[in-house]
Amino acid sequence: MRLDKLTWKQAEAAVGEDATVLLPVGSIEQHGPLGPLGTDYIIPEEIARRLADQPGLLVLPALPYGVCPGHLEFPGTIDIGHDAFRAVVVNIALSLMKHGVRKFIFLNGHGGNTAPLGEAGLAVYQNGGLAAIIDWWSLAPQLNPSWLGGHGAGQETSVMMAIKPEWVDKSLYFPAEIRQLSTNLTATHLGTVRFGDGVIRIVREVRDVTTSGAFGPDDPREANAAWGTEMLAGVTDYIQRFIEEFQRIELPPRGAPGADLHGNRQGRFTPRG
Repeated sequence: MRLDKLTWKQAEAAVGEDATVLLPVGSIEQHGPLGPLGTDYIIPEEIARRLADQPGLLVLPALPYGVCPGHLEFPGTIDIGHDAFRAVVVNIALSLMKHGVRKFIFLNGHGGNTAPLGEAGLAVYQNGGLAAIIDWWSLAPQLNPSWLGGHGAGQETSVMMAIKPEWVDKSLYFPAEIRQLSTNLTATHLGTVRFGDGVIRIVREVRDVTTSGAFGPDDPREANAAWGTEMLAGVTDYIQRFIEEFQRIELPPRGAPGADLHGNRQGRFTPRG
């Protein structure tokens, strides 16, 4: 069920302790020369749309703006910052918790959102709820190693071709120059380098890592709608099964020991059978 389609009278029946809220979040940022700026929110939004009929699930409109300061050298990128993003997500959750909701799933499409989403999830927990965070792009290769992807490369571009093929322009492709820090410090992603047998975080402006904005083991020229359709179906099916399990968790009654900020830390939530 989509919250934005309801009147407040209809929402009165739908918003409560039996509801699980799904919030898609992403960003407006560059995705290489091929992918649209909205890639990171459009993909979670589409997954959420496919899940909207699941019983007991309340789907919110996608939050399109996120945390992406390293991409600002590319035109069109919008960064609202860590604190602003966290505050928006927390206040969305608290607004619904006021009317009884206690379970949340944050469906994320952008790596820069991961840290503030963790903080938001903790805030939900400290107020008597429970939040799960799903980063779809990192979940995908866990389900199928062939679904591994980087940023603005084959994986994301393929999914966008399955959703909005007219928004992907493969004629704009140009090869990225990957700028290495040294012979022995080679980029493994936008903010990491390999040294010997290990990987170290070294954060730079994205444009100083890759001239096109894209980075990954997956070649964006090989992106295709069939691959994107396969990934969408697999990830959506997994999340649907996860939601069913998440909905079975039994939360303690409001006001019970362990349901407040300083409650019992030993097993606050239990499965429903």
